[in-house]
Amino acid sequence: MRIAVCDDIPKELEKILAALGEYGKAHPELCFEIDEYSTALGILNAVEKGKGYDIAFLDIFMPGILGTDVAGEMLSKSPDMGIIFLSISSDYAVTAFAMNAIHYLLKPFSQEQFDIAMDRAVKKVVDYDVISLSCVDGVYRVRISEIVFIESQGHYLLLRLSSGEDLRMRKKIFQMFEEIKKYSEFIQVGGSYIANLYFVRKISVDGMKMYNGAMIPIPRRSREKVRKAYMDFCWNEAMK
Repeated sequence: MRIAVCDDIPKELEKILAALGEYGKAHPELCFEIDEYSTALGILNAVEKGKGYDIAFLDIFMPGILGTDVAGEMLSKSPDMGIIFLSISSDYAVTAFAMNAIHYLLKPFSQEQFDIAMDRAVKKVVDYDVISLSCVDGVYRVRISEIVFIESQGHYLLLRLSSGEDLRMRKKIFQMFEEIKKYSEFIQVGGSYIANLYFVRKISVDGMKMYNGAMIPIPRRSREKVRKAYMDFCWNEAMK
């Protein structure tokens, strides 16, 4: 399991590494490869050169840049990476979860709090739900966490995945929603879209902007319902 840790304060970096060490001792069945970075530029350069990570610990406040901006760059390369933010303030918690963050750790954190964050991150890496989809060009097995949104296009559905790949299947939008509504991250938006709330970057009056830049229009009659569902989702994630 490849892990990146980025914090510009040496003592804070040491605390995270020490907590990872304690977690590793408690879970000898797991194998970690850990890279540490003291600057945002360092970790971004590594990712730009092809370095990939399963989990990344990012401090929110770093010189000249926010950890959320660093996460955005990293997720554009590895959309399925689990991000754990660390901060002395909860001000960016909603923004963090809008970016599909695994957890938001407030400093100073306890080992117990750290372990909860790691448990969630590890679960995402080694244990995920998969569904089989009968598409126009064959049968695909897709992780639920890969689906960014689903769009109705006539008699077909377009499924946009976090990898940028599109799948097409012949099915009605309401039929698809019945299959995946048990996953709390999915919400039906009007009669044409199903959105994964983990991938929502911003909700405005007219639409829902996804992390990949796609805009999902929100019908006027559904605006308050969608906004409330999104805020409830972010709150529930923050409280886990």
